[in-house]
Amino acid sequence: MTPGEAERAHLRGPEGKPDPGHRRMQELRKVGREYPFICPVDFKPHRGSPPGQDPNQDPNFVATHREDDGAHWLG
Repeated sequence: MTPGEAERAHLRGPEGKPDPGHRRMQELRKVGREYPFICPVDFKPHRGSPPGQDPNQDPNFVATHREDDGAHWLG
C-alpha cells in the first residue's frame, strides 16, 4: 500500500465511503478560528465586538445585540 492509499483509507469509513466525522471536525475547527467567542446573549459562535474583542467584555454588546449583525455564525 502506498502512502497515498493509506491516507485515503484512513479517511474512509467501514464500507469504503468517506467518513463524515472527519469533514465535520475540519468544519468545526474552521468555525472555531473564524468565530472564537460565544455570544453572551444567545450562546452562538460570534466573531467579536468590536472585531477581535470578546463580546463578554463589551458593556454595550447586550444593548446593541442583533443576531443578523453579520458577526454570528448562522451555519
